[in-house]
Amino acid sequence: MLFRGQDASLFRMGVAFRYGRAGRFLMRLVLGGLFVFAGTAKIYDPATFAIELERYQLLPWKICAAAADYLPWVEFLTGLCLSLKSFERGALLLITLLLSVFTLALASALVRGLNIDCGCFGHTFASTGTILPILRNLVLLLLAGILWTKYR
Repeated sequence: MLFRGQDASLFRMGVAFRYGRAGRFLMRLVLGGLFVFAGTAKIYDPATFAIELERYQLLPWKICAAAADYLPWVEFLTGLCLSLKSFERGALLLITLLLSVFTLALASALVRGLNIDCGCFGHTFASTGTILPILRNLVLLLLAGILWTKYR
């Protein structure tokens, strides 16, 4: 055995710490990268994104149009900040709030029987309906929750 007693437990803690840091790094890249991608996909066509927002039937058209102009930039910048670990806590807070709001909006559409595309990635992918994006958002919220444990 290479290490004995207390030395072995310190070695195991060091390995766990290294893998924990690598895991957090990957989670930050995945979560941040998805938001950068989602924001970029919608920045180029805010009119189509405004129509997607209006299909949720939660907000008036003027607010949907304004949100379509600004929300993709918020997604892009928060994803970039999280990926680059700049303003990490603020970016993580915004991403958690955005994911929560998006999930509630999707659940609302599902309960009301609206047959809509989530609009999450613009028209980059085929229509995914509402159930798959809700499940994806729940997994992303789990990742965000794991990242939040660093700040306990």
